[in-house]
Parts: sequence; structure tokens; C-alpha cells
Amino acid sequence: MTPTSPSPSLDIASPAKTGGGWNLRLVAVLIALAWPTQLLAAGGILGANATASVAQSFHTTQVAWFGLTLTLVTTLLTPFAIKLGDLYGRKRVMLAMMALGAGGEALAALAGDFWLVLVGRAIAGFYGPFGALSFAAVRDIFPRRLVKSASGMIGSSVGLVALGTPFLAGWLVDHWGYRGALWFLAAATAVAFLLVALVVPETPRHAFDPGFDWAGGLVLGGGLTAVIYAVGQGQSWGWTDVRTLGWLGAGAAALIAFLFVERASAHPILDLKVLRRRPVALALTAGGLAQTVAFTMPGLAILLALFPHIPGVSAGLGWTAQHNAVVSVSWNLVMFGTGILVSRFLRSLDPRKVWIAGLTVMAAGYALVGFFHGNELELSLTSCVANIGAGVVVAGAPVLVVGVVSRDEQGLGSGMLNMLISLFGAIVTAGAYALLSAHSTVVDGTAFYQDAGYAWVFWLGALVTLLALALSLFIPPLRDPENEDAADTADAADTVDTAAV
Repeated sequence: MTPTSPSPSLDIASPAKTGGGWNLRLVAVLIALAWPTQLLAAGGILGANATASVAQSFHTTQVAWFGLTLTLVTTLLTPFAIKLGDLYGRKRVMLAMMALGAGGEALAALAGDFWLVLVGRAIAGFYGPFGALSFAAVRDIFPRRLVKSASGMIGSSVGLVALGTPFLAGWLVDHWGYRGALWFLAAATAVAFLLVALVVPETPRHAFDPGFDWAGGLVLGGGLTAVIYAVGQGQSWGWTDVRTLGWLGAGAAALIAFLFVERASAHPILDLKVLRRRPVALALTAGGLAQTVAFTMPGLAILLALFPHIPGVSAGLGWTAQHNAVVSVSWNLVMFGTGILVSRFLRSLDPRKVWIAGLTVMAAGYALVGFFHGNELELSLTSCVANIGAGVVVAGAPVLVVGVVSRDEQGLGSGMLNMLISLFGAIVTAGAYALLSAHSTVVDGTAFYQDAGYAWVFWLGALVTLLALALSLFIPPLRDPENEDAADTADAADTVDTAAV
């Protein structure tokens, strides 16, 4: 046993790791982990529904930062959350994150100025890395034969969230504006805290050396944050402005410096040797890009639905949030059903082939949405096509990570995927708002968007999906958690062979 190996006595699920089926305890744990994990997706939907209300309440053209602020903090903190989870157990870290998340949303709901709303959203961003720890906790707690199906069900349950949350958002926003959505998020996060505290067992530690690479975490998180900030400000500053280029340059320099800091650190915050393996790099990048599209595009479609329809000024559809919820039932139901179906058969099918098929459908779907989104029928039909692929993506991405990392690397793999989703999500969101702003009209301090801007947003989603598809074609066969012992034995040899290539 090495100094950083987990002690067998701390492995709460070790007696059942190689066998066992579903029971009431495991179902309860699955629900307790799925609720707060999918609350992240619900928060995205609620935030998207609240965005138009925020923009018009505070008369700001910078409303993109209502979501980007949360993403910035999430990206900065993710490497620390991963390491702290390995050192002290993931449950403890998840509880701290949820407590801060609830407090931040409450502060944003109470705020009377836009800058204070952003402060609250920044504190709420502490909750953002939760998904990186919850999927890793699944591998700690569940028997090996259930890891893929449990991970897939937590991932695919986003479809159920997407099905019900728009109705909730419509009721909250139509009656109480953006504050109603933020108060709900604060209360729901508090409930999630209680669920995890009472139902989820203590998770084992995966690192026992108390050393902590604060410098590496700050350099990595700061570099990613600088890049996101530059992209977010690029449209208002100008893409060739010295401030935009300066922040991009500073971010790139920090990311390069991180490689040297980690190499010299006795306690690296991320094990870069794992990330040098080609299967890990491909799976994380492709998974991050694909999930970014699956999570980001529906929020931008909500923007299209809720902004007013003013000929010559705004090409929004002018729906109420409640009407949008009714119309969106079709494609959200498709996403949920597809995700559940895929989760059911992931044990018997080749996950790579299912994943590639899903990406193909999602790319085609968002290309069609870009052309046809002018009314309920067009948006419903094209979004249903896109969400068949999205259902495969949200169910398959966790399995993709499980298939390229060992159990002890699961926290690192899930954390890196979470960071990439945050990074890519911020870049895609900022890019989408840049496209919208390039086709906009400002009236009384509020930006209204033209149809060409909305079309290019959806085509951007299709292009990013095609990039994920191209990378996925090179992912080699995936390992199976049920055969983890044999795979771990061969892991070192695989690392040497990959490095040699």
C-alpha cells in the first residue's frame, strides 16, 4: 500500500464492490446524490428564465454576467474541491459547498443593485463543483456492477429536471420575477443539504498526505478564470482591444505556468500523469464539449422564447415563462426518455457507439433549430431532434469518464470534466452573447436581439457538437468497472505505452 492509497477499512462499500444489486438503501443514496446534482441543471434553467427579468429590472446590457459570474467562481474553485474531497472525504466538502450555495442565492434575491446580485451569484458559485464530487461518490459507494447504471441514471435525470423545472420557473418568474427563482434555489439547496447529510454515508479518503498545493490551484483556477473573463468582456471591449488580449494572454501564461508549478510540487493538486493518457484527454474534452452544448443551448432557447417580439427591434417570441414551459414539454420529455433508455442498456451496449450516435443526432438537431425556430411547431420539432442526442449525451458522459479512469482517479476525472464544462460553457455562452450583441438593438439601456443572432447561436451549438464528435472517433475501447481489478493491474503498462506514443 502506498502512502496515498485509501485504507480498506475506510471503504464503506468494499464488502459489496464486486457484487450486490439494488436495495432501498442504495436507491435512497441515489436520490440523495441526484437531487443536488440535478439542482445544478435546475439552477441553469431557472437562471435562464430569470435573465430577461434581471435585464429589464436593472436596465443593463451586461446581463450575461448574471450567469457568467457563477461560472467564473465554479471554475476557480473546482481544483480545490477535487483535492479537498480526496483529503477529507467528499461528503464533508459537498455539505460545505451546499451551505454556501444556499446563502449566495439568498443574498442575490435580497439585493437591490445589480452589482450585489452578482456578489450573491459569486458566492452561489461555491456550489458549482458539486457534480465533480457526486459522480466520484457514486464510485465510492455503489457496487462495481452498478456504477455505470447509477452514474447514467444521475446523468439522465437531468431530463426529468428539464421536464418539470420550466413549469416551476414559469410560475415563479411570472408571479415574482427573478427573485422568486433565486429564493427557490436557496430553499432547494437547503433541502439538498439535509438529504446528503442524513442519507449519504461517509465517503473514504483517497489521499492522506496533508500537503496542499495552494499555488497550483490558484494558478490553474486563476488562468481559467482570466480566459473566461476575457471572452465574457470581448464583445463590449472589442476582440482586439488591449484589455481583451491582455486578459487572454495572462490566462494562457497562467495555464502554462501551472504545468511547471505542478511538476515541481510535492503535493500536486491535479495528477497530470493521468491527464497525459490519450483516452482520458479525449474522453474529458469530448464529454466537456458535448455536455456544454446539451446544458447551454436550452437556456439560450429560453432567452429566445421570453424576450419580447417587437418588429424591427426584437425577434424574441414574446412568450410568458409558463407558455414556454408548456411548449418545451415535448423536447424535455424526449430528452428524459432517451436518457433513461440509454442508461438501461449501457451495460450491454458499446458506450462509444451509443455516444457517437447521440452526438450525430444532436449536431443535426441544433443545425435544424438554427433554421426553424420561429413558432411553437418549428421549435418543438427541431428541438425534439436535438434532445434525442442530448439525452444520450447526459447519460453517456459519466460512463465515458468511468471507462477511462480507475476508481482512485474518479474524483480527478469527474473534477476535470466539471472544470471543462464550466470553461467551455462560459466560452460558448460568451460567444453566443457576442453573436446576439452583433445583431442587437439597445433601447432604454436594454439590448434586444435580432433573428440572425438567434440562428447563429444554435449553429454554434451544432459546430461545437461536431468538434466533440470528431474527437470521440479516436477514443479507444473503454474499461469496465466490473473488471476494475484487472484493469488497474494493467494501468501502469497502458500509461507507459501511451507516453511512448
